[in-house]
Amino acid sequence: QTTTFNFFSGRSEMKMEPQMALYGLLLVFLCHPGIVITYRPVVVLHGILASDASMAGFVNYIQTAHPGTQVLNVDGYNDILSFVPMWDQMKGVQAKIKSFVDDSPDGVHMICYSQGGLTCRAILQSFQTNVHTFVSLSSPQAGQYGDTDYLNFLFPNFTKENLYLALYNDLGQDVSVGNYWNDPYHQDLYYQHCNYLPLLNNGTNPVSLDFMKTTLKLLLT
Repeated sequence: QTTTFNFFSGRSEMKMEPQMALYGLLLVFLCHPGIVITYRPVVVLHGILASDASMAGFVNYIQTAHPGTQVLNVDGYNDILSFVPMWDQMKGVQAKIKSFVDDSPDGVHMICYSQGGLTCRAILQSFQTNVHTFVSLSSPQAGQYGDTDYLNFLFPNFTKENLYLALYNDLGQDVSVGNYWNDPYHQDLYYQHCNYLPLLNNGTNPVSLDFMKTTLKLLLT
C-alpha cells in the first residue's frame, strides 16, 4: 500500500495497490464460510477396443486435481462391442448420459477419447444437450486411413490400400471403423457408402442445418 496526500480533504490517505486489492478479494472469497467452490461434472468416454476401466486412471486424475468433481465414466460398448455401428453407439451412449447431463444446470464437460470422440460429437450435433465444453482426445474427426493392430486382426487379408473393398458396402458399414474409414483415393465410394462421418461433416447430410444449430449452441455457450 502507498500513502498519498489529498489536497481536497487536507489529509493523508492510505491507498492500496491494485495487486494487493485483488489478493484481498481473493482471501475474502476463499475464507467466506458461505462460498463453496464447485466444478462442473465431467462425462468421460473410452475409445475403440477399450472399456470404462481403461479410463479409470484419467478419472482419478480429474478427481485428484479437482476434489468433489462428479465424473460419469461411461460403461458401454466395451471391448469387442466397440465395433457396433456408430449410429447405434451414439444413441446408446446418449441414453446413458442423458439424466446425468440434464441434472447439471450449469452444464458438463465432455471428454471423449479416440473413436469415443466421434460418438460424442454425433451426440452434440444430433441433440440439444447441456454440454459446456467438449474435448476430443486423439479422435479421427476427419476419418481414418492407416493400418492399425485391430484392423490387421479384423481384416488380415487387407491393407489400407484395398480395405475400402471390405468397408464400402452394406456389410462393411455394420462395423464401426467402416463408418469413418476415409480413403482419399476412393472418395466417390466414401461418400456413396459411408453412412456416418460424411453426414457429421455435412458432406451428404440433409439435416446439416440442424447439426449446425446444435453445434453453434455449444460454441456460443
